[in-house]
Amino acid sequence: MENASLKSADIRSERGLADTSPAAPSAAPRSTVAVIVHSFFVVPFLIAVFSALLYVAVRLLTRGEDTAYDYLNDIKAGGFTQRWQAAFELAKLMSNPAAMPKEERFIAEMTAAFEQSQHDPSPMVRQYLALAMGRSGDQAYVSPLVAALGRETDDNRPYLLHALGMLRDPQSVDGIKPYVADRDARVRLQAVMALGNLGDPGVVDQLKLALQDPEPNVQWESAVALAKLGDASGRAVLLNLLDRDYWSRYPEVDNYERNQAILTAMQAGALLHDPELDTAIRALSQNDPNMNVRRTATALLKDVS
Repeated sequence: MENASLKSADIRSERGLADTSPAAPSAAPRSTVAVIVHSFFVVPFLIAVFSALLYVAVRLLTRGEDTAYDYLNDIKAGGFTQRWQAAFELAKLMSNPAAMPKEERFIAEMTAAFEQSQHDPSPMVRQYLALAMGRSGDQAYVSPLVAALGRETDDNRPYLLHALGMLRDPQSVDGIKPYVADRDARVRLQAVMALGNLGDPGVVDQLKLALQDPEPNVQWESAVALAKLGDASGRAVLLNLLDRDYWSRYPEVDNYERNQAILTAMQAGALLHDPELDTAIRALSQNDPNMNVRRTATALLKDVS
C-alpha cells in the first residue's frame, strides 16, 4: 500500500503489497500477512535503503551524479554489493520520467542485464531490475518479464509479477493467470494485484477463485481488483475491510497499514454503488478515528451521490 490510490495502494505496494478478504484461517492468522508485509518487503527494503545511501554517498564523492547508463555498467561489471546497489538506484531513477532513457539502445541493454541477472548470486540484482523495468512504463519490457516467469525462483517471481502489473499490458494476462493458483502465497498475491491493474474483464473468474484463497491478504486484493472491474463478488470482503473491529484479528498489521487498507477498500467499494458499502463508508466519514479516512470517505460520498 503506497498511497491510497487504487493504482498503488492496492492494500500494500512495493513495500508491503498486502491485501485480501473472507475470514482468515484460525490456525495461522499471522501467516503471510506478516511475512509478506515485513519479511518480504519492509526489512529488505530498509537494509537496501541504508546500503544504497552509503553507495550513493561514495559515488557522489568520487564520480558525481550517475546516469542510468552508469548504473547499468555497475550492474554488469561491479562487485557483489555494487551490483545490487546499482540496481536499487536504477529502480529509483526509473520513477523519474526526466531521467529515464527512451532510446532503443537503453532498452536493449536493460533487457540484456536482466537476462544476465538470472546467474547473479545476489537475487536483489534481478529483483530491482524487474522493478526498474516496471517503473519505466515501457511495454517493451513485457515480453522478457513474461518469458522469465516460468523459470524464475519463488523469491524473484513476485517482483516480476509486480513489474508486469505496473506495465499494464493486456498481452501479459495469459502469462500471469496461472500464478493465481501458485503454491507460494507471495506469488498468488502479486498475480492477483497484477491482474487487477490490467483492467481486463477476462480475468474475473480467476479473481473470484482468489476470494477463497487461504491467505487473507490474497482475498483482500482480489476483492479490490474485482471492484475495480465493476464486479461485486468481493462485497463481503470489502465490508470486512471497512470494519475496524475486523482488524483486531490481525494484530500484526499496524495502524498505518490498516488505514491504507481501509482507504483502498473505500475507494474500491465506492465504485460498486452498493447501498451497504455506501452505508459503511458513511459511518467511517462520521466516526473513524483517522482524519484522512474521514476526509476520504466524505469526498467519496460526494462523488457517488
